[in-house]
Amino acid sequence: MELSKYLKKETIFIADSYENTDSFYADYTSFLKEKGIILNREAIKRLFIKRENVQSTGIKKGAAAPHIFSGEFPDFIFSLALVKKGMDFKAPDEKDVFLVFILMSNERDVGLHLKALALIARLVNHTDIVEAVKNAQTPDELFNVFDQKEKSIAVIANGPKK
Repeated sequence: MELSKYLKKETIFIADSYENTDSFYADYTSFLKEKGIILNREAIKRLFIKRENVQSTGIKKGAAAPHIFSGEFPDFIFSLALVKKGMDFKAPDEKDVFLVFILMSNERDVGLHLKALALIARLVNHTDIVEAVKNAQTPDELFNVFDQKEKSIAVIANGPKK
């Protein structure tokens, strides 16, 4: 699986800081609505908050991976958010989260979600992706770092190209 083929630069969100996940999701869903990616901002925000209240989507090492399902998404959407000063996502290692991997789709894409979550876990565990993106200033820069790190784990998994 190549998540970079699902990542569009216009869905990359960069912000300075947030006091909590509720305020992050409020701004993030406003961003998605402004971009025309979602129609019902309040409903999508509630889905993210509800998911977070069930169990934190904080992974570890400064990353989180919220994932939601809604009939509003005709296709699988993968997005990234960078919170430059970090924020508390109630991650198991109790560290602030800087990089948020966001998965959104309808219920038909459960398998794609699972593959994406596995890839995200490999990225976080086997690369320095969170540290590498902290200085990104633009969606282009963030996209390029993500693409490079994703390719590096593909080499680890598949061996170098001959």
